[in-house]
Amino acid sequence: MSDLTMAEIYRPENIDDPYPLYRRIREADPVFWDPRMGDDGAWMVTGHDVALAALMDPRMSAKRPHWSPERLPADIDPGLAVAQRTLDQQVVTSDPPAHTRIRQQLTGPFLPRPVAGMREGLEKLAHRVLDRALPGAAGELDMMESFAFAMPAVSLTGILGIPARDERYLSWMLSLGLLIDDGPLSRQHQMKLLAGVADYTDFFAGQVAARRGGEHDDLLQTLADCLTGGGFDNERELLGNLAFLFTAGQISTAHQIGNTLLHLLRHPEVYLRLSADRDRLPDVTPELMRYDASIQLTKRRVREPLELGGHQLDVEDEVFVWIGAAHRDPARYPDPDRLDPDRPGVKHLAFGHGIHYCLGARLGQLVHDVAVAAFLERVPRPRLRDATVERSVMPTFRGPYKLPVRFG
Repeated sequence: MSDLTMAEIYRPENIDDPYPLYRRIREADPVFWDPRMGDDGAWMVTGHDVALAALMDPRMSAKRPHWSPERLPADIDPGLAVAQRTLDQQVVTSDPPAHTRIRQQLTGPFLPRPVAGMREGLEKLAHRVLDRALPGAAGELDMMESFAFAMPAVSLTGILGIPARDERYLSWMLSLGLLIDDGPLSRQHQMKLLAGVADYTDFFAGQVAARRGGEHDDLLQTLADCLTGGGFDNERELLGNLAFLFTAGQISTAHQIGNTLLHLLRHPEVYLRLSADRDRLPDVTPELMRYDASIQLTKRRVREPLELGGHQLDVEDEVFVWIGAAHRDPARYPDPDRLDPDRPGVKHLAFGHGIHYCLGARLGQLVHDVAVAAFLERVPRPRLRDATVERSVMPTFRGPYKLPVRFG
């Protein structure tokens, strides 16, 4: 038991397939104290019901202890210190009442009616992307680079009103993603990653400045007006949330598209069923997200003593809620390691739960479904080129960053 630790999640074999490790820890205890995780140990929540309870409990804070100003080196560059404080003002790391206020400012474009109105445009986009990619592919295509990353990028840049293509986006998103993950790699390169976040927020500062007094028809114009009207406490709060919104929407959706394509190709019976009846895809998507979600982990901090899974949690204890592990809990989903397109009653946690339920969940699922449907329609006789897939090194964000597919 003393050798069992979630710190093993960063080993290559567990990046490739974390579910056996999740299972071992859940079988030891669904609320498992791990002295090797967090700053001074942390609770690993891997059971479904306790994960749901942790996400719903108002005695849990979404604040990240490792982003507190007192954790910064005394000699840190002032610009990097500002970037660090920006992280702590994002909607995903805020508690009420600030969380409620920030969320209200960001919600508009992600409500049901605006999202439903995007379907036709997204379908046309998916086919345009494939029209460009397929003819010159010579029977092989990296579906991440050529397709999965392009779909959410174009939709989100259109909503925000920023340039559709900028070679810096991926680097900035990686910097922010690694800091959110807070794994060994991010701790080793914290200052470099903070510099990337500083550049990221500077980019958005320029975009916001260009809209002051303007009349653009985009989310950035709306939010710039909210800043002027007092909807945000300060500009850094707005900039941090713009960076998070763009990163989370882009990376999580692209990775979920990649995860789905990968598992459809590894499960030909499911692929054939959905190819023959693409209209069923929205009904099967919850199972696809349960089976291999692009968001595997979120974190909480205890702000009032509480009991969880038979354990007493103290103030300031760190809690790692492993969404991917909860999705494979046999107490909630019988035979959880099987991809079952007919599985009833799937209510996955890939978009979170409670007050921190993902703002862009509707749009994320729509982009996913449109992209996968276009793949099923347009890519003939696809098959994986390699058995092993290169994946993100961040267990928080799970998905391939390369997915070579042969077709035709």
